[in-house]
Amino acid sequence: MRKIKLILLFLLIVYQGVGQSPHGEDLEFDCGVCHTSESWKLDPNQLTFDHSQTGFALNGQHKNLECLMCHEDLVLSNVKNDCVACHTDIHEQTLGNDCRQCHSENNWLIFNPVKLHQNSRFPLLGVHAVADCEQCHTSVSLLKFEPLGIDCYNCHQQNYTSTTQPNHVEEGYSTNCLDCHSAKAYEWSATGFNHDFFPLTQGHFSLECAQCHTENVNSSISAECVECHLEDFNNAENPTHDRDNFSLSCTECHSISVDWQPADFRIHDAVSFPVYSGKHRGEWKSCTECHTNSSNYAVFTCIDCHEHNRSKMNNEHDDERNYVYESNACYECHPRGTEDD
Repeated sequence: MRKIKLILLFLLIVYQGVGQSPHGEDLEFDCGVCHTSESWKLDPNQLTFDHSQTGFALNGQHKNLECLMCHEDLVLSNVKNDCVACHTDIHEQTLGNDCRQCHSENNWLIFNPVKLHQNSRFPLLGVHAVADCEQCHTSVSLLKFEPLGIDCYNCHQQNYTSTTQPNHVEEGYSTNCLDCHSAKAYEWSATGFNHDFFPLTQGHFSLECAQCHTENVNSSISAECVECHLEDFNNAENPTHDRDNFSLSCTECHSISVDWQPADFRIHDAVSFPVYSGKHRGEWKSCTECHTNSSNYAVFTCIDCHEHNRSKMNNEHDDERNYVYESNACYECHPRGTEDD
């Protein structure tokens, strides 16, 4: 009886050994898709197994892998579908577990880092779009991409503290670089500063801040021309501005171009004699045709232009008491340049 029990136990062990798969209990497909009846050895050329049935299609570089490179212990269900199950995370958990966010299955190259970065907290705009990754993401391996602060100062503190012209620290400049600088610029010139309250155009375009803000770059100064150009006003000789009581508002006569031209004294018609309107409009080309003494624009002449009409003027004024053919007399009776006044 004991001998029969041993024989039955032996047969049970053999049956279980023959029927049990080394690939685990969860195997749901027929052995014939990988093996033949002649041998358990795999023949890659005869495999008919569709790996996409597992939820992980073999594309790109995965097509060329041997099964054992992933399924090391033959229990097929032990291998997970996520990348880090097979691939060491060289980014040290700073970019997540889905390698396909940046890489393809064909190779590890990245062709669109700028586009990938647009989905982050800090889209790469302007000059940042051509910066190398390691310029911001510094690490021993240069492959660790810890989240960084997105304020300018987080990366550019050294630029801020080392700048001396002007000294940003001493003068209390804002640490928001965009207040003065443009992210599109390739250098730190402050051309991006919002100076709309006094547009920096034409002659003011290329000025250094300290040329106007002489005491402190952050100091407020008047927008009046003479705040910066009083010396120009006092030194002007043709005409002499201070002696001839010219207006201190330079834009009444001048443009803001570099050479002060053109000078166009339109207020002339309102405060004295109409030369931009009325009968004298278009009859002259320069101020010195009437103001022949360029050192004193208070002096003017009418008879230099009307000399050829002197006889006619004398005849027309023969009944005028105290008539004199002289410029001041002309202006006294004809302040608007017409026959009636």
